[in-house]
Amino acid sequence: MIVVNILQCILYLILIPFCIGISFTKHFDEKYNTLGNILTCGFLSELAVFQVLFLLFYKLDKNLTELTWASSIVLIVISLISVILGFKSYKKIKLPKTDLGFIVFCLFSVYMVVMRNLQGVNDADDSFVIGNALTTLTTNSFYKIDYYTGKLISSESYSRHMLASNSIFIAYLAKVTFIHPTILAHRILGSFVLILHNALIYNISILLFDEKKEKYRPVFASFVSLMTIWDFHSYLTDSTFILTRAWQGKAMFCALAIPAAIMLLLMMGECKGKRIVLYIFTAVLCIAAVSMTPAAIVLLTLFMFAGSICLAFGIKKITVTLKMIPSLLPMAAFGILFYMILK
Repeated sequence: MIVVNILQCILYLILIPFCIGISFTKHFDEKYNTLGNILTCGFLSELAVFQVLFLLFYKLDKNLTELTWASSIVLIVISLISVILGFKSYKKIKLPKTDLGFIVFCLFSVYMVVMRNLQGVNDADDSFVIGNALTTLTTNSFYKIDYYTGKLISSESYSRHMLASNSIFIAYLAKVTFIHPTILAHRILGSFVLILHNALIYNISILLFDEKKEKYRPVFASFVSLMTIWDFHSYLTDSTFILTRAWQGKAMFCALAIPAAIMLLLMMGECKGKRIVLYIFTAVLCIAAVSMTPAAIVLLTLFMFAGSICLAFGIKKITVTLKMIPSLLPMAAFGILFYMILK
């Protein structure tokens, strides 16, 4: 059984994200075709696909089993199509220079993962996320039965969480991997998110320092890791979210969505061609971010739009901002939907 658990985790957290991710990174400059970018783009795409399917199945009053079959089939089909279409244009994965600085950064990353697994964090948000994941898994329904009391719950009490499919995604992963939601979230998903977070930070360092200043990349990445490790002056800091609640929606937003948005803006400023792929991925990121927290509707929209304006002034191309608007349309749709739910 343990072998099946491991194989299923590899399938849904590595193979599927990798296959989907190459459909985006094959259009990037070769130096950005890194394993970290591939897995991050793929995982965010996986979250986006699941978010759309969850909202559709919730509206149709379907159950978790039906959503699981549909999501698995759709994700596998997309992965196969991505591999088939991307095979001819496949580029060699760019590996980082394994010097002393990179080794130090890797050690910091390992330390973050180890400390995450040694800490036992069970706050109120964790009670909701894991509790709802377990309720969904055991009752096979969405937002209907309180697992602890067995009573029906009103949709109004969950209205502000309705668009965030993060806890449902944990239930989905638990169902396909046959692992308890608590273990899956605290140990496996939390560690995976931390690894992707550090991969994003290193890829941002590649954008900030060209090949002439390549030696500064691991220094920058290590500095950011140190800031994250020691930034515990408040329970509301992004570092606290990232290191103690990596499986929760808000923490995933801090760890993945915001760094990915920064990376996209930097790539748009440097990109000389095929910028359309970056705009498409921005739309994917918007959908994935809302699956983490509905607050992304406002936060990520403002961040990307304001960033595109700064970018337009920097490279003297107003079209950057104009082309960003269609990429943010999913946020407008989510905003309207959220307003209708609260109303």
